[in-house]
Amino acid sequence: MKPLASISLLLLALLTLGAAAPAAQKPKEAKIALSTQLDRTAIWVGDTFHYTVKAVHDPAIEIVVDNLKKENVNLAPFVVREIAVRQGSFGANKNVTEVKFQLTTYESGQAELKIPSFPLYYFARTAAARTSTESAAESVAVPMTKIGLRSTLTADTLRPRDIRDIWQVTRQRWLIPLALGLAGLIWLALQLGRRLWASTHKEKPLIRRLSRRARQRMMRDFLRRAQTIGTDSPSEQQRYYAEVSQFVRGYLSDSLEIDAAGLTAQEIESALREQGQNGLSAPVKSILERCEQVLYSSQGLELAQRWRAEVEGELGKFADLARH
Repeated sequence: MKPLASISLLLLALLTLGAAAPAAQKPKEAKIALSTQLDRTAIWVGDTFHYTVKAVHDPAIEIVVDNLKKENVNLAPFVVREIAVRQGSFGANKNVTEVKFQLTTYESGQAELKIPSFPLYYFARTAAARTSTESAAESVAVPMTKIGLRSTLTADTLRPRDIRDIWQVTRQRWLIPLALGLAGLIWLALQLGRRLWASTHKEKPLIRRLSRRARQRMMRDFLRRAQTIGTDSPSEQQRYYAEVSQFVRGYLSDSLEIDAAGLTAQEIESALREQGQNGLSAPVKSILERCEQVLYSSQGLELAQRWRAEVEGELGKFADLARH
């Protein structure tokens, strides 16, 4: 009976200790959800990229951001260029703290690099912490992140010329482009020849010169019409000299093939001398110069009355010479 009594006493003692022992505490649930993001999956040596750490937490959690300065954060082998922090609300009952790093690196010779883990400090503003004078800061570890590293260096064993077949140029491959090129050159030569032939064989319009009888009739009709223009009013004087200038230029263009409409009196005189019309050159020059001075000078009205008889005499001399 003694062994049975001893076992009973032992069981009773264990049950008593189990009842007196405090209940085991359940592990606390995580209050901060961390995530990281890269703006690119791989970089070249010396490139600048952005690495973002995002923490979603309860409103009672206060993330410490005062120590997040580029001189305080060590993310070797990366160099921290800039750090930007943004805090705000995330949904109805959550807040978000976003830390954006601008990083670069000058490491080479590796396929990938690792952004090391670092602690993110925070305060839990619970009811028990508010009653105490101060609360201790806690931390959560930001997970390590990998990024690929591109390199322009190639291994010694890589020989692209040894693993690629040389492209064979057969006769058919170069004959076709050669034939097309020759055809294009022949077409260009034909087009050039056609244009040259057309420019050299362009038909010139035939200009029919007026007969002697037609010239005499033209001169006679104009002299009759000119005599009917009065000399009293300035407008009649202007009309007389304008019609005389127009008739002389038109007569020379139709009978002697001189482009008198676009030439000055001096140029018309030179053109008449070149054609052997020395007799016509002097009266023609005198008539045209006087007409221009009357029509375009400030003393035109005064000269019109003074020169009317002289111009009529020169015009008669021009008519006599033009009849022959």
